[in-house]
Amino acid sequence: MNKFWKTISLFGILTLITTGCQETKEEEARNKMDDDTLNGNAMDGYNEKPKDGQVGYVRFNKNQLDQESEEHREIKVNREEMADMISRMVLRYDQFDDVATVVTDNEVLVAYQKANDFDRNKAADMVRKTAYSLVPSFYHVYVSDNPASFGDVQSLSNSTVYDQGYNDQINSIIKKMKESPQGNVKETDHERTNSGGNEETPMEN
Repeated sequence: MNKFWKTISLFGILTLITTGCQETKEEEARNKMDDDTLNGNAMDGYNEKPKDGQVGYVRFNKNQLDQESEEHREIKVNREEMADMISRMVLRYDQFDDVATVVTDNEVLVAYQKANDFDRNKAADMVRKTAYSLVPSFYHVYVSDNPASFGDVQSLSNSTVYDQGYNDQINSIIKKMKESPQGNVKETDHERTNSGGNEETPMEN
């Protein structure tokens, strides 16, 4: 009987130790977050799951950041999510039936099928403005209503920016896409007009 209670006691002690270690790790993580940000929630990637619909908020004091590192920090975009949003937003228009989008390191290529009775130039304008409203200002958007463009865009779906011949492939596709109407939006025009089908649609981080 004494052996039984000794075993139970030992198990209890081990449980407390494990729990204490876990709490220590969680406390260290929280302290790290507090060190990095002055107020609010830290950026994505921490354990705490944000509430549904919660806004993103981060505050830094300049002294907390290594300015030299910040100057060389690469702006990262979730390309898959960006392509998903662009395709979904374009399809909110009644004039479009099929959309394929690929997002690279600084280009957005959109192939689309429009309604037969819809003006080609207006369609291109709508698609480009929609894409530009969703991406950072350094991106360039190219669109095409040529059915062959769907195959061109899909051919990039498994590519990486490090693939051999990647730039040549991108430039070749862009050259073909520019044979289609590009609307009235100039490549250097970074005006962000919210032309999405629903202005109340939230955009996640």
